[in-house]
Amino acid sequence: MRKIYLLIIVMAFSFSVIAQVTLTKAFNQPALGNINSKQLYDSIGIVPKNSGANQIWDFSSYTFSSNTEVSNYIAPTASPNGASYTGVTFVETFGTGNYFYMKVTPTRYELVGVQNPNFKLNLSTNAGTEFMWPISMGYSLSDAFSGTANANNMNGNVYGNITTLGAGTGTLILPGGLTYTGVLQVKMSLSANASFLFGITTVALKVVEYTYYDVNNKFPLLTVTYTDVSGAYTSKSAHIKVNATIVGLNDLNLDDSFSISPNPAKDYFNVNLYNPTNANCTVEIMNTVGQTLQLVNLGNELNISNDISVSNLA
Repeated sequence: MRKIYLLIIVMAFSFSVIAQVTLTKAFNQPALGNINSKQLYDSIGIVPKNSGANQIWDFSSYTFSSNTEVSNYIAPTASPNGASYTGVTFVETFGTGNYFYMKVTPTRYELVGVQNPNFKLNLSTNAGTEFMWPISMGYSLSDAFSGTANANNMNGNVYGNITTLGAGTGTLILPGGLTYTGVLQVKMSLSANASFLFGITTVALKVVEYTYYDVNNKFPLLTVTYTDVSGAYTSKSAHIKVNATIVGLNDLNLDDSFSISPNPAKDYFNVNLYNPTNANCTVEIMNTVGQTLQLVNLGNELNISNDISVSNLA
């Protein structure tokens, strides 16, 4: 008889790892079928992104924005125009028609294309290397890229550069106070210039991204991304995303106000939760290799009682 066993793990507010973090192809490179779930947070004051050794990056006071972003790593054939991107290995998609086309070699992790409803970038001439494994403190790589671009049905050319640095080590404090030591900060800067209509229309793109890794999680603990578009089209944005698999019960200090039954469960289980802060609550069901199988929004009522079906899970 198939049964799903539900394990509630009460996490301590402080979790320490004292080790030098080195990112490797075997452990950190995304692969087909991977799922990376991230919660979005709102910043308070200056965003801590200082570089160097023995830093403290404190995000403990940041607030959950009630949004979750889920990246799925799919085959090129499962995405629009996948065959048109040279050498593409897999595609990262996170909804709303956004796709990143990636190429994997024995030593490199390369960007070969970007596509969304308003923009298409195809680095068919020269892919841009994001990572060259392994990566640790002091790592530095700069790589040029070039290809074609399409924006609002205008075709043009694009060229630019990606620089990746192993920029810092230290202690990361996540929203809610969960603390990680021995963290590696990786800084990636992308600059691109696109030209349309024989140079009459130009667009400049700058992206700076800070990611924070520890030795136990494949995907970053936290990511800070700044995007700046100028020229014929202008926009600015900043996003702070926390790995959803490491922020859980400890964030709200639920202790005995949370219950789940029956345990084990065959067809469904019930979640009861007293939610005095009216936080937006979700249940994430994962398999033994860390893939998210089901994400259920419980809402933000004071008293939550939801039946969640698991009859469709293998």
